[in-house]
Amino acid sequence: MEGVNLVCFLLLLGAISDGFSCVQISAMNSGIHCTESEKIALIKFRQGFRNPLQSMSSWMLEENCCKWKGVECDNKTGHVIALDLHKQFLQGEFATSLLGLPHLRHLDLSQIDFLGAQVPEFISTFKNLEYLNLSKNKFRGTIPEHLGNLSRLQFLDLSDGFSLRVDNLQWIRHLFSMKILDLSGVDMSDAKNWLHDINLLTSLTELHMSACQLDQLLPSNSFMNLTSSLRIFDLSLNHFQAPIPSWLFNTSHSLVYLNLTRSQVRGLLPNAFGNMYSLRVVDLSDNSLLGNLPPTFVNMSSVTFLDISRKSLEGNLPPALSSKLKILDLSNNNMEGPLARSIAQLRQLVVLDVSWNSFNDSITDHFLNFSNLQVLDLSSNSIILNLTATWMPRFQLDFIGLQSCQLSTHFPLWLQTQKEFSFVDISGAELSGKVPEWFWNLSAKVKHMNISNNYFRGEVPEVTERLTSLEELDLSWNNFDGPLPHFSPTMMTLILDHNSFNGTISPVCESLVMNNSLMFLDLSSNSLSGTLSDCWRYGKNLAVLNLARNDLSGEVPHSIGYLTTLRWNKFEGNIPLEICQLKSLIILDLSSNALSGTIPKCVGNFLTLAGVEEVPSLIYGPFEVYREDVMMMLKERGYDHRAHFFLGIDLSENHLSGEIPGEITTLVQLRFLNLSWNNLTGAIPHDISNLHNLEALDVSRNALSCFLPSNMVKLDYLAIANFSYNRLTGKIPTGNQFATFSTDCYIGNPDLCGVPVSQGCSGHFHEDITHCNSNSPRKQEVDATQSNENNWLDESSFYISMGIGFITTFWVFWTTLLLKKSWRYAYMRYLDNMANKIYK
Repeated sequence: MEGVNLVCFLLLLGAISDGFSCVQISAMNSGIHCTESEKIALIKFRQGFRNPLQSMSSWMLEENCCKWKGVECDNKTGHVIALDLHKQFLQGEFATSLLGLPHLRHLDLSQIDFLGAQVPEFISTFKNLEYLNLSKNKFRGTIPEHLGNLSRLQFLDLSDGFSLRVDNLQWIRHLFSMKILDLSGVDMSDAKNWLHDINLLTSLTELHMSACQLDQLLPSNSFMNLTSSLRIFDLSLNHFQAPIPSWLFNTSHSLVYLNLTRSQVRGLLPNAFGNMYSLRVVDLSDNSLLGNLPPTFVNMSSVTFLDISRKSLEGNLPPALSSKLKILDLSNNNMEGPLARSIAQLRQLVVLDVSWNSFNDSITDHFLNFSNLQVLDLSSNSIILNLTATWMPRFQLDFIGLQSCQLSTHFPLWLQTQKEFSFVDISGAELSGKVPEWFWNLSAKVKHMNISNNYFRGEVPEVTERLTSLEELDLSWNNFDGPLPHFSPTMMTLILDHNSFNGTISPVCESLVMNNSLMFLDLSSNSLSGTLSDCWRYGKNLAVLNLARNDLSGEVPHSIGYLTTLRWNKFEGNIPLEICQLKSLIILDLSSNALSGTIPKCVGNFLTLAGVEEVPSLIYGPFEVYREDVMMMLKERGYDHRAHFFLGIDLSENHLSGEIPGEITTLVQLRFLNLSWNNLTGAIPHDISNLHNLEALDVSRNALSCFLPSNMVKLDYLAIANFSYNRLTGKIPTGNQFATFSTDCYIGNPDLCGVPVSQGCSGHFHEDITHCNSNSPRKQEVDATQSNENNWLDESSFYISMGIGFITTFWVFWTTLLLKKSWRYAYMRYLDNMANKIYK
């Protein structure tokens, strides 16, 4: 919705045009010369930057420094009173030589990279300073409290300092003259009394504290006079978890701009909004507000911008709203009832977005009598556009959102008048027939086109030469036929599934030129045929490729190593090792093919990133179940293919053999694993418990053996499991989610025992380990037991043999001495001689 953003920006800019004001620095101060000491100070300050040549080229010693770019001098004294170097793309040091400019009143060094330094404390010595802008400087650390010494300061901007923080805001109390304060992006989570401190700035007209990690919206005392002078109030992107405070509705205030978007305010919308007659811009989007839109909103007669989208608002629209409204966004709520009469009087509307509600109405061209309308989004309501065939709208739309609206059965002719749109969505509108030729030629600016879920037929013309800006095209769920259209290098998303496209996919190969932008391609459920060319070298940006349910055949091309998420059908041969180059894979789906060989061990190389909690939980099923989740994730991440998550593997219905590689257990973010209907053997890897995010596991219809690893009970998210028709043995794991699996999960494994199968596990139940993997802990345990038993037998045999030998030898020796007299005399002489030798 770039058109929406542009319009909103222009209107907001107009709403606060009398807010922020910057002092214009004159480059010419004719007749006035700066002092030598101040010129030297500026030169030294310039030397602190690494790249001053282009942006500070006028800073020459021989020139009058009052004529230098960004420098202004006092017309009488010649002292430098203003230094403005914003947006000069400088990088370097905030040098102390700036202290040589003691008369400074205006200092703007915004958007200069000071390389993560701290905000220098010496700034507090510029007692005459009235304007200080240090925004977007990449400063780090704590904002110095010494800034409170700048008592003449009227403008202070330290915004977008997302590495800055404050411990408290007590120092802000001394800035008595402060009118405009912007601390957006500064961490203020420790500044618990910030509201009390801000309340003491009685001259404050603008307060910007967006994304400051604030969590308190009520003052420490009951008295608040902040609104008496405040005109612009921005507390968006905070964490208040509280209702909109009553002190905002003081009737004496002059508030014109209120922004609480995504600030976690909750509760009912107060009726007191009707007292805020001066409000022109109200943004309360993305909060937790409930109930109806208060009827008092009709009293806010000055409002030009009203955004209360993405909440839980209910009920009907008030019969009348401010006739000055230019932007009305009530999208993503639960509002219902009629719509036409409430919007008919809003003649100045530029943006009308009521999408994703439950409005039920019939709208005629009489109620769309707008002349400035640029954004029209009525999507996902029960709205009938009952427009006459000759209606000629006075507006030119940039954004056309009519998803699920009833537009009659034929193509709406009034669209032919729209020549400047960048977004058009007429999906699910029950349109039929051929898409008229003029529709493809309407707008050269179109980037997003969605005409899916209709009954269109015929061939799609070659529109890429005309629609060179087109980035997203969705023609799915229609009756289009003929060859595939070519697409331009700018195309990012092409969805053509569930049609009758025929022929080869050569137009895709011809369109995949170098430096193309294609990231999502869905050609499933068509009548495409032939082989898949080895043409994917330039498809390295692809995040999703779905070719399922076609008549493609042949081997998987080796250039898939340049792709990411795949689905092929009717392909033969081994899974090529190039598949392991897919470092950004989301879903690997090679099911229902004729693939053979083993599963490559290098599947463990697939990249899995931290932050798995950001990926939505999935429901196991065909690829279509995941498409919306994956598309949403890609859009939220700006189509950054380096930030994808690896979610699942489906290799079912092939002829794969060998063992399940243990490396697969390193994919700790895996959500589903389907290896069913193959010829896999061996054991289920013991480390499968590492897949702690696994939700679905199907290894049925294989020849797996050995035991179900007992540690599988640690798979807390496992909701679907199928181990049927294998050769598994032993006891079924018990506890946790295994208590929910039925007998059907184990059928066809006669040697499995325990709950829920009928066969009990006795203490002497024989466990067949002949097919177990040599690395299985259970096999190692049994082998160790058998080894101990064999060692015991060997050791016992040794001692028994030694005993028998000793006894036999003993009795043979002494029996011989008793029976042979000569031996007995010889033995006695031997003992006598030995004794003599010992005692000598």
